[in-house]
Amino acid sequence: MRILITSGATREPIDAVRFLSNISTGRTGALLADALVTRGHTVTLLHGEAAVRPSSAVTARSFSSTADLQSQLQRLLGTGIFDAVIHAAAVSDYRPAETSSGKLSSYAPELTLRLVPTPKLLPQLKSYAPPTPLPLRVIGFKLTAGADPEARALAVSKLFAAGTVDAVIHNDMDDLATGDSRPFSAWRPGPPTPEPLAGLDALITWLNTYLASP
Repeated sequence: MRILITSGATREPIDAVRFLSNISTGRTGALLADALVTRGHTVTLLHGEAAVRPSSAVTARSFSSTADLQSQLQRLLGTGIFDAVIHAAAVSDYRPAETSSGKLSSYAPELTLRLVPTPKLLPQLKSYAPPTPLPLRVIGFKLTAGADPEARALAVSKLFAAGTVDAVIHNDMDDLATGDSRPFSAWRPGPPTPEPLAGLDALITWLNTYLASP
């Protein structure tokens, strides 16, 4: 199976040297790429500029901003060669409304940024791929922060609302400190019900099984 994975953080430019970003390292995406290659899949990884890189024979390309990631996704998925996309990148929810082409002064008494929303990429991924006998499978990731079970279910349900996502992998920021042993949950639509996954190895096994299923 030919799989496209996104990982790491976007960088939304403020000026020529500053940007807005987030804490994502891209490590999970890199490890998924390595693991899926060892299981016989052909993997292309789109990663943030500072993201962890895979160690195996993976075709890798970097992205910067959300707009750059969107453009690369449109181009790659538009080729029609991919069977599935695992969208694990941490895409910024907002970007500066204006970007300075130079370097803003570091002596200004204050600096005010007006932020505007970035496009939600996950719901659009299927539309980037041409129609084929076997439609593109889209697996999204959702991170919550200190959410209870009801809030987690609501957050995941919103990703399924447009009908363009086939599965969602969820984890919560409260569990990040436990590293590769942190729990994940796998969700499918209609109505979404979580399947607990005890750590990264369990997530890899679930994804491999899911991708191999009809």
